[in-house]
Amino acid sequence: MKHAHILALAVIALVLTGCAGQPEPEQRPYTDAEVKQFALEMLSRAGLPYDDYEKVRQAILHPRVPEAGEDLPKEAPRKG
Repeated sequence: MKHAHILALAVIALVLTGCAGQPEPEQRPYTDAEVKQFALEMLSRAGLPYDDYEKVRQAILHPRVPEAGEDLPKEAPRKG
């Protein structure tokens, strides 16, 4: 009978310990500057040739936002 009491007390202690733990801090969204910095760090580790590295680096530093509809494919005239 002692074993059952000890087991029950141990389970209750574990449950209460888990409930008393500190909650995780809220995660905030990353800022644009943090995302850009991370992208540059990953690029520097990629081992690309210099020309490719510079193209990607410039794209990260100076992103080009397309005009509305510009990124859609142009319709080719139908033949037939």
